[in-house]
Amino acid sequence: MKKYYLCIAFAILLILQVNASNDKYRLTLRDNPATTIVIGWNQISGNNPIVHYGPVDQGTDYDQYVYSAAPSRIVSYRGMNNHFVRLSRLKPDTAYYFVIKDSEGVSKRFWFKTAPLEESRFSFIAGGDSRNNRVPRQNANLLVSKLKPHAVLFGGDMTDNDTDSQWRAWFDDWQLTTALDGRMFPIIAARGNHEKSNSTIVNLFDIPSSHAHYAITFGRDMVRTYTLNSLDAILGRQTDWLKNDLANSREVTWKIAQYHFPIRPHVSSKGENLLEYAGWAKTFYDEGVKLVVECDAHTVKSTWPVRPSTGSGSEEGFVRDDNGTVYVGEGCWGAPLRDNNDIKGWTRDSGKFNQFKWIFVDRAKMETRTIKVDNAAEVGEVANDNVFEIPDRLDIWNPSNGSVIKIINKDLKAPEVSFVNPKEGQQLYSGGASTITVEATDADGEISRVEFYLDGDLIHTDVLEPYSTLRSLPDGVHKIKAVAYDNHELCSEAEITVNVGQFSGSLTIPVAHGYDDVEENAIGQLYVDSSDLELVYDSVNLISFQKIGIRFQDIKIPRGALITGAYIQFTADESTHKRTELEFSLHSSDNSEQFTDKNNASKRDVVSYKIRWKPEPWTAGQSGALQKTPDLKGMVQQVVDRAGWRPGNSMSFIIRGKGRSSWRTKYKRVASAYESGAEKAAKLIVNYTFGGVRSKETQEVETVAVKVIKDDQLEGIKVYPNPFEQELQVLIPNAEVEEVTVEIYDTAGNLVFSKVTSVEANNLSIRPEILDKGMYIIHVIDAKGFSLVTKRVLKK
Repeated sequence: MKKYYLCIAFAILLILQVNASNDKYRLTLRDNPATTIVIGWNQISGNNPIVHYGPVDQGTDYDQYVYSAAPSRIVSYRGMNNHFVRLSRLKPDTAYYFVIKDSEGVSKRFWFKTAPLEESRFSFIAGGDSRNNRVPRQNANLLVSKLKPHAVLFGGDMTDNDTDSQWRAWFDDWQLTTALDGRMFPIIAARGNHEKSNSTIVNLFDIPSSHAHYAITFGRDMVRTYTLNSLDAILGRQTDWLKNDLANSREVTWKIAQYHFPIRPHVSSKGENLLEYAGWAKTFYDEGVKLVVECDAHTVKSTWPVRPSTGSGSEEGFVRDDNGTVYVGEGCWGAPLRDNNDIKGWTRDSGKFNQFKWIFVDRAKMETRTIKVDNAAEVGEVANDNVFEIPDRLDIWNPSNGSVIKIINKDLKAPEVSFVNPKEGQQLYSGGASTITVEATDADGEISRVEFYLDGDLIHTDVLEPYSTLRSLPDGVHKIKAVAYDNHELCSEAEITVNVGQFSGSLTIPVAHGYDDVEENAIGQLYVDSSDLELVYDSVNLISFQKIGIRFQDIKIPRGALITGAYIQFTADESTHKRTELEFSLHSSDNSEQFTDKNNASKRDVVSYKIRWKPEPWTAGQSGALQKTPDLKGMVQQVVDRAGWRPGNSMSFIIRGKGRSSWRTKYKRVASAYESGAEKAAKLIVNYTFGGVRSKETQEVETVAVKVIKDDQLEGIKVYPNPFEQELQVLIPNAEVEEVTVEIYDTAGNLVFSKVTSVEANNLSIRPEILDKGMYIIHVIDAKGFSLVTKRVLKK
């Protein structure tokens, strides 16, 4: 159905062009996008083409438009008669409508909108490498028409061989970037290695530099985009120009760079770009270029902020630095996809699919999202007056580190938010309502709102202090998140995990990524994309008796839970029968990190508890009792009892050969790896209980028991008089409670009264400062955070 819709849209464009004397329309930029633009097209036939334009939509009635302009440049190139009209003296943030009139007729009516000049927000799409797969290329183009960016940053390799026919097809596909109402969007083009010379970009996009490096500023001083040329000399003229321009543009808030070759590709077959590293990486860091878009490798990547460094902790010439540069990419607008098999320690996220980046920029922040393009036909369309709204069914990639890369303006401070009640890891009494309260402050502005999320779902938004919500939580483990926004729309979040009541659980956690089951050879290098795990000899991996690392993510077990059983379930990849002996240990870490060459399996400290396994013979394809490890609960218990353990953290198991398996090549087992299919990957199964008192016999590590108020202690609690006029009494006859927090909420859930008070002789008295008559909810909480009573009361 999606392909059918795309074919219909493309057919409509061809029908509109079949009798036209011009086609292959495009918008480009040479100067200030608030006051200038370039209209380009291919003139098929006819003479004396003129662009008629103006701020009022006159349809195809060309002589009603108030302005007209003849081509500023005509160049015959790549089998097209390329005409360019350079418009200037336009009004910022204004819609302009235009037609092309020649001796044979009038084109369809198109329109564009100039960029804002003053304080505003900008939307960009960035990507590249559309080469030879037309369906994903057309999908990405169609999404441009639906997301309506202020500009498209395109990083080169538009076609495969830079031929006349390929370019004509490319521009035919580019017409899909025009919205159904005729709105067009400008492209800022860079050169790739599949463009044979700078002339291709100069002659087809009328860029302002014959060297194919140039810069465009949006919003007076909001954001300056730098288009660099990976195929021209890096050192010398180009880098000198870059340094000088950046030095002269320090008043600009944001700088974004795009070019073709990535400095550190995330595909192993691609070489490192040492000249770009030498000329640009430090310049980007020194001059505050916060976002760089790279292409060429045909894979998906984003990095943490990094700076150039060869010192301690660095990898491939970079080290993480919160004030550094974020690099994203690497192509995937339609070129053949490649495996993302060269991950760095400073890689944020990586994948392999057709995509581009969707970038929002305002004074306070830059936000970058990765958009999967394959479902373009199903995606809704943003409104022309609200291009920042997320349309229906837009497929935004949501990897483990989140769907949005947010870069904050260092001159502005995001708000701070922290939980007042409950606290991280707190056990809450089952059956009562819990008050969730946070403190939020902003150093250079004010808090506009606080959003509360329970297990990922928005449950309440509060705009007044104290920021809180009242909720009943079911038994189990829950994540509570508070997100505080300030008047700049900067936000910060805090998240805690709480445990409610007594409960048990059983989890099955499969390996989630190819970098989570790895084989380490004799010199410490990782083999990350094998379809199997050789336990442990592998002739392919440097003839090594390997160490195997298997990492399991998002293990939602509360700290201090009693582990009643744990094992790993493998699937046999080969039939093996020689007697094998394997040692299993567990990384001694609160939250085990992804495996890399710098952070491999053998370098990790492990807990004291280990087990040895002598598996029975395996038959290929089996995944049953013979492929199940012995009980690993002892080592899992040691990690779950660590002070820094949090539900949702990761664990990594290390497997080594012992006995004959450490020196005899055939004494091994072979399991399926993630790359052979996610359903065949190793799985961690864990059973646990929480909330009871663990006996000394079952405790592997000493833990602190949590005191829970029993149900019979809560019997007899009374709130009176009800209705009340000024004073309320609370009788707590049985429980040993000395101090409580009393909170009163209106029926809309707003906190209207809060006070910490003492309990004397099992009784407390309060005089709520409430003027309005009506129904309220009183909530009494002890000093441990346990809910004692929640009751409706009536104010007379």
